[in-house]
Formats: sequence, C-alpha cells, structure tokens
Amino acid sequence: MTGSKSFAESVRRSLPRYLVDAVQRVSCLDDPATLRRLLHKFSSELGAALDTTANTSQRGLLVRLMEGLCEQPAGLIPLLETLELWEGETNAVLNLKVATAVWEVELLSPEDWEELFRLLDGLRIPNLQQWYAEFLRQHRRYAPPAHCTEPWAAFLHSATLNARPGEPLPCFQFLRRLAFAADGEHQFAISDWADSHDPSPPVDESDELPMEQSETSERTEIWRPSDYLIIRLRPLLDSDRESLTILSHWWRVHPGGQQHGEDRRIDLEHAEREVRALLLHAESDWAYFLKSELAIEFVLPWELLQLPVERWQKAPFRGVGGVLGEDHPVVVRSLERLDRRDLHGRWGSRWDALSEGHAGHIHWFPEDGITRLLSDPPPAVVVLSVPPGGTHHGAEGDYLAPDELGEALRAGVPVVIWDRRGVGDAASRTALQTILNSHDPRLLPSVFRTLRIASRGSDSKDAPTVGRHLALLWDDPYRLPVASGDTVVDRRRLGGEQPHERL
Repeated sequence: MTGSKSFAESVRRSLPRYLVDAVQRVSCLDDPATLRRLLHKFSSELGAALDTTANTSQRGLLVRLMEGLCEQPAGLIPLLETLELWEGETNAVLNLKVATAVWEVELLSPEDWEELFRLLDGLRIPNLQQWYAEFLRQHRRYAPPAHCTEPWAAFLHSATLNARPGEPLPCFQFLRRLAFAADGEHQFAISDWADSHDPSPPVDESDELPMEQSETSERTEIWRPSDYLIIRLRPLLDSDRESLTILSHWWRVHPGGQQHGEDRRIDLEHAEREVRALLLHAESDWAYFLKSELAIEFVLPWELLQLPVERWQKAPFRGVGGVLGEDHPVVVRSLERLDRRDLHGRWGSRWDALSEGHAGHIHWFPEDGITRLLSDPPPAVVVLSVPPGGTHHGAEGDYLAPDELGEALRAGVPVVIWDRRGVGDAASRTALQTILNSHDPRLLPSVFRTLRIASRGSDSKDAPTVGRHLALLWDDPYRLPVASGDTVVDRRRLGGEQPHERL
C-alpha cells in the first residue's frame, strides 16, 4: 500500500504555476541581495552557477533554481527549509509548504496539509535527524536525506515511503512518534490528528493473537514493560557537597520511541521529592497514551541501593497518598555493572537463559555458596542473605557480610532479591521461598508489585509478610539507558541474538 508518489516521480513532472507563485510570495526574496544569496547557496549543489547578471526576471531565476533542485534527491525541501529560516514561520512559508506537499505527495488535501503543518510548526526536536534516522533503521529503511531537520520535512519525506504489507503508512507511524516529543495538549492534538487521518490505523497487538496464543505468551514471555520510566541517580564525586547528585531519566510510552529527558542536579535528601514531581509530570503528559501499567526502574550505584524506593510516596489526591511500589512495578538496576562493559557478555548470557527457561535453580546465599553460583546450568536469580553492605550477627558480635551482590553481578546474574530489613528470620525466608517456588521467575516484577499491595498493613510477628520489604534488582541487558549520541554494543556481533534497545 502507498499514499504517495516518490520524489523521483515528481521530478519528471513540470513545475506547476501555483508552486512557483508560492515561492514568489515569500517576501524576503523581494530583496535582490537575498535572491542572489539564495542562488549562490544552491549553485554548488546544482553543479553550475546561476547567472544573476543576465537580463532575467526574478521569476525566471526562481524557475531555473527550482527545476535544478527537482533533479536532486532531496527535491525542493532544502529550498523550503532555507526560506523558512530566513523568513520565519509566516503564512507565505506555510502556504509554500502546503503547495509543495500537494504537488509531491498525493496523500492529503491542501486543508489537511495546512492543519498538520501548523501543528508541527510548534514542535522543536533538536536531534531530529538522528531521531528520524533511528526510526527508519527500526523499519528497515535507508538513512534519511540530510535535509530532514524539521518535523514537517521529515514527515513529508516519510510520506513518500510505501507501507509494508499489513502495516500503516510510515508517515503516520512517524507522526505518532513525533506526538510523544510534544507537550501537553499539543501532544494530544498531533495524536488525534494522526488517528483521524490515518487510512489504516494500527491494530492493538493483543487483538491480533488468538486467545490460546495470548494466554501462552502471558505465561511464558519474560517481563518487559512497553511503558516505562527509568531514573538514574549518579553522585557527583568532584562536588563540594557529598550529597549532590545527577538525576537523569529516560522514558518510553508504546508505540513511541525511547526518549532521554533533561538531566538535573539535586540534593540526595530531596531525591524522593524530585522523583515524585517527575512522575506527576510524566503521568499527566502521558495520561492519554498509557495503555498498560507504567514500570519504574531505578539505576543506582552500590551506595544508594539502600534507598527504599518501593516505599516512596506519590503526589496525593484529596489527602490520599499513593506508594510507588504499589501503584507500579518498581525495580532497581546496577549502575556499576552498566558501566562495566567487560561484564556485559556473561550478563547477557544469563539473561538469555532466564528468558528461554534454561537457567539453573534459584541461588540462596549463604547456603549455596560461590561454587554453585558458577555452576552449570547457571542460576539467573539470586537471593541475598543480607542487604548490600549489611552485617551478620554472630556469637562473637556483628561482622560485615561478604559482598554477595558483587559476586552475583560479576557472575552475570540479572535478578537479585534481598530483604531490606537485614538478616531475614526463618519464617520470612520460608515465606519468600514459597513465593518463588510458586511463580515463574520471568514475571517477578509484577509478582512483587502484587505482594506489596497484599502486605499493606498486614506485617506482624504473628503473620510475617515479606512483600513490603523486598527489593528486586531486575537488570535487562537489552534495555540500557543511553545518552543521546552515545553508542550501544550490538550483542549479535558478540554471539548474542538481539541488540540492545536504545533508551
């Protein structure tokens, strides 16, 4: 299915008068010096200088320029972007965009093009070229032309691409991704426009599977949220204040792509408050799009793993507060291991074993010891005897426990569990063992959320519950938070099967 003609097809047609008229109406070209500057700018691309000294009218020079540009892969888009830069977002520039779109792409009416371009004119994406190139790669397309520096230009280019069988047009897929980069009502307006104009809107993936297949997938697929917020806390070691911390965040709301938010400096003692405000803002902006439970993942250094992030409070409503770990699946991740590339190979291997159901039995410290941790089949889930940095209580006094977490992470274990209260009593350990034996370990984040809800207000000596005290380190090596411009190692080059997902 296709909704357009390609640029190459449009080149073979003669320039329509209305398109030349639209260029002439851009007022900055009334200045002869600006016109000469424009012709000089594109002379190198056309391979020949356009003579501005000959007795040629302004319209004649523009027609020659436009005909030359139409023979280039990018068509007239570089001309439009240059005029928009010099003239600004005027009605004349908007009318020129509409005229170009109507001529090059047989997809929308002039009124619809105008409405869309007005929506996209207010959208600013600094790294749009990289963003659009990533979208094309994900859809097995070639890299975009260099001219795609504005949302409207990228959409117009995507509108020249054919759809693959059974898929919506690429331009509407890209437009829905653009919507996630907008704020508030602007986001909703772009999404609503896409829904109302897409001739083949996307189908809910859950509706495409037979009931038997859906139920099987739910039982066997590893937990991998479609909607998530990743929060990283990294202390500033060279700061005058030990508590100064960089808070970074990434998010994804299906079916959009991953986004990296703005980093900020905070005082560590205000971390809970900052996360509360960040989540309130996120859920407000994404309320229209969230179709599943929003997962929260904390990437923390070793010294901050003691933060009880599962118990952090959310913004109250009418005086009623919410608990992060009860409203959302909440997990922690290891910042140190993420930074150590030499550990990623074994980490990915154990994750693959867990995903495919080939991992060894759950490893319990201290009973199972280091030897079994390295045995085959390798365990992918480890239960610590004490929290990271915790102490054991012996007959001769307290002593620092071995670094069980360090051993587990070094070996590549992706899932680690501990009781935040310290050394668990026998009843709590038995209760946890019962829980782990009765649930698929590949679904533990959702299981732990259910336990936290069930244990609210029911923790007593007579009926010990472990749900509210459990910390879950759940480290998916295929979803690494990557800052804009960074690169990610593709595990297919290292013998793995899937690439990391960019965040």
